[in-house]
Amino acid sequence: MADFNATNYARTQSVPSRSVDGGDYGGRQRVVYDEYVTTGSETTGDRIKVGTLRAGQRFLGGRLTYGAMGSGRTLRLGDLEDDDRYMASTSVASTGQSTIAAVAGFGHKPLQDHDLFLTVGGGTLANGQTIKVRLSIVSD
Repeated sequence: MADFNATNYARTQSVPSRSVDGGDYGGRQRVVYDEYVTTGSETTGDRIKVGTLRAGQRFLGGRLTYGAMGSGRTLRLGDLEDDDRYMASTSVASTGQSTIAAVAGFGHKPLQDHDLFLTVGGGTLANGQTIKVRLSIVSD
């Protein structure tokens, strides 16, 4: 049986030991939490800003909960470079929750601060519905 070392673990084991960025190894997990109540004016292409991923922080995932937004309505989570980096278009037609698994965006680490936002799809969102977002990030 053979053992293999992942990149950052190998850095900690080398002689002399090499530095590893705190956002990559031994960092602190932080939470970004926000809420938004729809006004009934949010429509396809509109964005709801929910947080910022700072330069050097890594995105780990999260959870989205929402009220019934209407038939065919969707939300996706991304940033200015990729509007669905963290969550592809997800139906929000009826009350529910979604795990933000971010297959493509998992571990994304921007070089500069990035605002994170939900983009509306499929028409106008219903009035008075609550959206809650919890995002997990890691930094030093």
